[in-house]
Amino acid sequence: MSAARTNLYFVFLSATGVALALISNASHFTREFQIFALAILLLNLLGGLMAMARMLHAHGQTILYIQSLNRIRHFFTELDAGVKPYLTLPVHDDEVSVVESASRHPSLWAMTVLPAASMATLVALVNTFLVGAIAATIYLVLGGTATMALVNAGVAFVIASIVIWGWLFLELHRIKRRLVIRFPPNH
Repeated sequence: MSAARTNLYFVFLSATGVALALISNASHFTREFQIFALAILLLNLLGGLMAMARMLHAHGQTILYIQSLNRIRHFFTELDAGVKPYLTLPVHDDEVSVVESASRHPSLWAMTVLPAASMATLVALVNTFLVGAIAATIYLVLGGTATMALVNAGVAFVIASIVIWGWLFLELHRIKRRLVIRFPPNH
């Protein structure tokens, strides 16, 4: 369900981009167009932030489900230790085992490898660019020059990167902290 919403967000983002390009050509980039573009960019940002929140929630649920499946495999090994060679995925419920169940190459960025989180990182990147575009558009609407609008876009991009990526990694850290480990590898 999360992937479908993400795809819908990207379709909407693409459609509004094409619409803005067509309207800007027809309107000769007037002030009214800039205000219209600002409204569309703000709407895209709102959709992107909501998509990120939903994907992070889905990521938390995915982690919970993977951990539960690892516990079921652990249960089977306690019933009959002879089944362990036949299991290809981990039987422990710690963070490393949960990540290994989803990716055979655990790393520092492991929590971002899982599908919902990797899509959230992509949407986070798009959102930072949207904030830069919004800042530049606001500056142009207020009568600023294109050069200074570009500078404002860069500054807004950097600030948005810190805020949005900070939120993303804070949420991933919260998901990680909520793991309740009952069957660590040394168990």
